[in-house]
Amino acid sequence: MSKRILVLEDEVKILELMEMILEEEGHEVVAFNQYVPVDDVIEFGAQLIVLDIRLSNGYGHLLCKDLKANPSTSKIPVILVSGADNLATIAAECGADAYLQKPFGIEELIAIVSDTIKQSKIKRNPPA
Repeated sequence: MSKRILVLEDEVKILELMEMILEEEGHEVVAFNQYVPVDDVIEFGAQLIVLDIRLSNGYGHLLCKDLKANPSTSKIPVILVSGADNLATIAAECGADAYLQKPFGIEELIAIVSDTIKQSKIKRNPPA
């Protein structure tokens, strides 16, 4: 169940913590503290994206919209992360597969990543 996960988070301490936790769970993690273009996401071969709404050089929810509109990345599950009060609405509007409200605990991060991976498998491989 190990996945290549792209984490985009502008707060370096949170980024490092998420990277460490997800690696301990057996995932390969590529982490950046800023916005990256869709072409870079394709190049990294991300199988799951954990994406903060506010990045130092752009907005994560706009990247999410771009990812979901691109045929090469539209199937990559995206977990939107933020402390915004209206996170559920923002996640729905940009097509995110899940969201995680800040502040969050380690168990919450592990659970949402695991659940999102399971859901993406169900959507792609429905039972016969």
